[in-house]
Amino acid sequence: MDTDVPGSSGPELKEYTALLRRRRRLVCAGVLGGLVLATAGALAVPSTYTSVASVQVHPTEMAEFTGERSGRLTGDVNLDSEAQIVVSDRVTGTAAEELPGSATSEDVRENVDVTVPPNSNILELRYSARTPELARAGAGSLAEAYLEQREVQVHALIEGRLEALRAEQQDRYDDLAELTGENQMVAGTDARAEALRQEITDLGNGITPLSALRETVSPGQVITPASLPESPSSPLLALWIVAGTALGLLAGLLAAVVRDRMDPRLRDTEETERIGSLPVLLDLSVPGDRSGRSPGLLDDTTPTGQRANEFAHLVRARLAETDDGEDRSAALAATEGGEPAPGRVIVVTGTTPGRAGTAAAVNLAAALARGGSDTLLVCADPRTETVHELLGLSEGPGLADVLIDGEDPAELAVHPAHTPRLRVLRHGTAGTVAPLQGGAAELVELLRSRAEFVVVATASAGERADVHALAASADLLLPVVELGLSPRSDLTGLVTAGTRFGVTVPGAITVPRQPGPGPVPMPRVPVPPAPRRPSETRAAHADDLSRGSALPTSGGAASVGSRR
Repeated sequence: MDTDVPGSSGPELKEYTALLRRRRRLVCAGVLGGLVLATAGALAVPSTYTSVASVQVHPTEMAEFTGERSGRLTGDVNLDSEAQIVVSDRVTGTAAEELPGSATSEDVRENVDVTVPPNSNILELRYSARTPELARAGAGSLAEAYLEQREVQVHALIEGRLEALRAEQQDRYDDLAELTGENQMVAGTDARAEALRQEITDLGNGITPLSALRETVSPGQVITPASLPESPSSPLLALWIVAGTALGLLAGLLAAVVRDRMDPRLRDTEETERIGSLPVLLDLSVPGDRSGRSPGLLDDTTPTGQRANEFAHLVRARLAETDDGEDRSAALAATEGGEPAPGRVIVVTGTTPGRAGTAAAVNLAAALARGGSDTLLVCADPRTETVHELLGLSEGPGLADVLIDGEDPAELAVHPAHTPRLRVLRHGTAGTVAPLQGGAAELVELLRSRAEFVVVATASAGERADVHALAASADLLLPVVELGLSPRSDLTGLVTAGTRFGVTVPGAITVPRQPGPGPVPMPRVPVPPAPRRPSETRAAHADDLSRGSALPTSGGAASVGSRR
């Protein structure tokens, strides 16, 4: 398959932004839903109040017995151990007894959070509860219970040490009494007695400071009493809103991606290029009015009409590139023989039934004619209302008469009033269907000699196989994508058909969503004959003239005429 620009191998940034534009309602719904749910959840969750009490932990001056210098800080107290003591059963149980109600140590432990500020000997005790009063009472009771437990622990340690020293001192007194009472005349007893007296003195020197320490030791103090919280610590409405919005956005984006991947329809030009692996040569997807009947017949006075002209020049250049030596020889031979050079056949088909393919074909043919080329528009779609609407034509004989009765297309072609150098071969009288599939190759050869460019507007491939019948003999195949409605599979099917039939598919045309199609007329002739060749047609026409038969005429603003 020939294309001007290969499609991208995968999604790019612009395709993701296009996805956001297509699915913006879904993304906005996700954000709004997350915001609503977060707000409702924040209002539904019971409020929790937190009170903080700060306790400064004092060293016991007994580091050699307590190991207080081995903590994670370079201080006199191991605050890691103290934090664990705060949440111990003994401390939390004591605090629970001071709280109103029937709180247990486990309840207190679940509501406590102990933190240590860096480089300090401070414990921050946070207690959370349903009411400000209970939070303050919990933090205060916990601080008092901890200090009470630490004081009991320190006093017990000092008392234990004092008892040990006093017992040892008493033992030395007993030894000294026994030594001096029983061995007064034994040599060496004075030295032994003197040693015992020195030990007694040393033990006394240890007992005296411990006794003083027992009276003066301070386990710590509350430096910031628990205060009454003025506002709940949770839930934080702002935090819930931010989190809900973020989660809603994430859910909306995920839903948008999933919905977009599951959507079988083509939504924009970027997706058309990616799915079809071919460029969009003409984008007419900006709606012109609320009726949805866009595009209309374009002219040189609008930017969209200028884009159509650019597209016509691109088609001319693309067809010139596809000319090979055999085509040039045939054209030269035809010119030398006095006959017009064979024209180029462009098949334009929609990927959906209805107006899209015909409207694009009409504007392509009109743009080619405005550029100075003799152009013949062939209406192969049985739905004729679009051509009549855009070009102001009425019902009349056309393609069906060529295929069924062998009429000369040049004599049945009509000239629209406002588009010079454009001739239109209508589909046929009302209620007829042109049987293209019975003689498509002969029809293409017949039409080539009638104009420089022959634009054939066919029914969609999903309705009829006319485009497949014409593809093998055509020069270009242009699929028309109706954004928001055309299935992806239909576009890829047309591109695949172009490859199989050997016809060039240079790109696609995109149009906005169109009104629903009308019914397809039922054919009156089941099996028509194949179209006659030009020589046979002229001979039959001469016979008709000799018998006095009249030529068909057109109605409305159009006039009958041949190419010349």
